[in-house]
Amino acid sequence: MSNFINIDGDVNFFYEDSGADGLDPSEYTTIVLIHGLGFNGAVFRKLFPFGPEHNYRIVSLYRRGYAPTSPWTKEEEALFTSSDLKAGKEFLRLAGLQTAKFLLGFAVSREIPKYDKERKTGGILLIGWSLGALYPHAMLAALDGLTTEELGQLESYLHAVVYYGMSVSFASSVTLNTNDFQSQIHLQFLSGSRVQLSQSGTVSEQWASFKKLCTNYYVHPNPYSHDLADLNFKEPDEGRPASLSDLSEDELEQMTSLEMFATHDQSPHIISPEAFRITSRRALFNVEMARYLPNVKVRILCGTEGWGLFMFSVNEMERALKDPSSVFGKDAERAREFKVLRLERGNHFVFWDEPNWALTQFGASLDD
Repeated sequence: MSNFINIDGDVNFFYEDSGADGLDPSEYTTIVLIHGLGFNGAVFRKLFPFGPEHNYRIVSLYRRGYAPTSPWTKEEEALFTSSDLKAGKEFLRLAGLQTAKFLLGFAVSREIPKYDKERKTGGILLIGWSLGALYPHAMLAALDGLTTEELGQLESYLHAVVYYGMSVSFASSVTLNTNDFQSQIHLQFLSGSRVQLSQSGTVSEQWASFKKLCTNYYVHPNPYSHDLADLNFKEPDEGRPASLSDLSEDELEQMTSLEMFATHDQSPHIISPEAFRITSRRALFNVEMARYLPNVKVRILCGTEGWGLFMFSVNEMERALKDPSSVFGKDAERAREFKVLRLERGNHFVFWDEPNWALTQFGASLDD
């Protein structure tokens, strides 16, 4: 069977699939993962061997532009290379609707088990990692764009959404100095690592700096603090090897795309900040939108040993639980239920360094 799902006639999404071998065919859960900035779906392969232990079928989606998934068209590129508010909103809505249609196409064509609410088995757990968290987030904000039939089908499968390692929308920006370069961090929700790397270096040098930030481990004075001074943005733990450090350059190249890192995945720096804030309000902080798929659980996770930005972002989401308008603007209100959780350990690549433990944590995060 082809590892492609076609949507809208001319868009083909490629995915890697651990398959259903070794699983209970009537009640296994399908985990769909969406990769982050610069990395393709191969980054999740280390999870695959541990799927049967948890009765999980693991599917790794390749985002648009990451071959062999279809590239963005010129018309679509114009949307995410524009700072116009309308264009940004249109792109985020398109990304969200296509995510929903992939889930529907996969669920129906591959005949996966539907979600059993009583037994808490089957269905789909959708996990967005880093920049990849933008896509389930945009999907929740675009549910009113699905037909009644599509919503009914999606509700029978999708039971939870997890954001792991994301960035949060904030009205201001914070300038931070790292060991390697000075970076301007604009805190916009789910815009990946939201780092404007030094433009003086080559793309390869910028990529190396970005990868160092994300793959290292950090010791924080207080990872639960809402004070930037208690978070470590500068000094990685030199006593621990960085994630992916065991890979050769050829192996790393197979799971990355410098072209996407330098082009499409820089779109969060271009798209209107207000477009991200509107999307965030619609996804989580709008009473009318929360009536769509009201039973879907939403969890926002991070490890306590990742870069300080990821920690701060989760802390901000915790603040938004109490007072949404203080983070997302005056129109934000308590609406869709979600929880903010911190793993007792792990950095941005916990699924790579401790894949079996990570799967356990993802599942446990859904416990009421």
